[in-house]
Amino acid sequence: MTSSEQRDKLSFRAVETFVAVVEERSISRAAKRLGASISAVSLQLSNLEKSLDTKLVERSAQRFSVTEAGHLFRERALRILDEVNGARADLMNRSEAPHFKLRMAVVEDFDNHILPAWLASMSETFPNSRFVVKSGPSHENFSILGTRATDLIVAVDAMHPVDWIEEHVLMQDPYMLVTAENIPEAADLDTLRKSPFVRYAREQHMGRQIEAQLRRTKFVPPRKHEFSSNQALFSMVSKTGGWAISTASAIHGTLSHRNPDQLKLRYALLPLPAFSRTVSLYARKDILSSVPQQAAMLLRQCLQRTFDHADNRLKLPLLPRIISQGT
Repeated sequence: MTSSEQRDKLSFRAVETFVAVVEERSISRAAKRLGASISAVSLQLSNLEKSLDTKLVERSAQRFSVTEAGHLFRERALRILDEVNGARADLMNRSEAPHFKLRMAVVEDFDNHILPAWLASMSETFPNSRFVVKSGPSHENFSILGTRATDLIVAVDAMHPVDWIEEHVLMQDPYMLVTAENIPEAADLDTLRKSPFVRYAREQHMGRQIEAQLRRTKFVPPRKHEFSSNQALFSMVSKTGGWAISTASAIHGTLSHRNPDQLKLRYALLPLPAFSRTVSLYARKDILSSVPQQAAMLLRQCLQRTFDHADNRLKLPLLPRIISQGT
């Protein structure tokens, strides 16, 4: 094949690159998203423009803009990506299936105790697949699902339903009180008011949900310590002799493999109206065939096994409730 023929050949990678450039509005950010070099992204984009014989993106050091042709082609490009990914997903269960990369993003709570078992089950069900997994807060996971930088996410109910997302509910995760040992058992709000409150960072969905519940009960402690990490939050509670509100899965996932005596924490029902978060698996609707439904079923099974055999050393008053498929 001559260099001219190679240049004129429209490739899936070039289409994927174009979509990333348009959505990131930057060659360098698109390269980071794709795990490619800036020069490779520029070359893919240039070859695509030559294949289509039109300018798709105006790019210079001072300006980035998508041309009218670029806007028109983007709609087709998105459909191309979805059709190819859908075709790959349809083949995943076949013995002669090509290797398929499934990109996933999960909440931090699942890293230690859920993720390894889930990936093992996924590998058995989809033997020709390989998994690329990152962990992060729910709002970031929803963002990269929207830009097609990931295929499946596990996240909390951080957004209103939209028509391009399919949701598979996994569990209800109850919030509970976490206190240092110096705080009396069955502490009420008056007792807690005298001790420092350690918060989740306000950009996290957990943090916003907890603050909303506190406002509803007209009990809003002074703002002082904030953390994005479960481990840091629990350590700070122990260090300051304070308290926090967290969930059963966050506590179990972060602390079940540690010696409980290291942090000397207590866990109790909340001295305010009970509330919980919903954890679900999300995917772009009708793109990955039955893969999201199968992945959710396997994840529910892993969650059920994990919490059925939860280590009682933590003495958690509540455990998450797994939501059966179809309920």
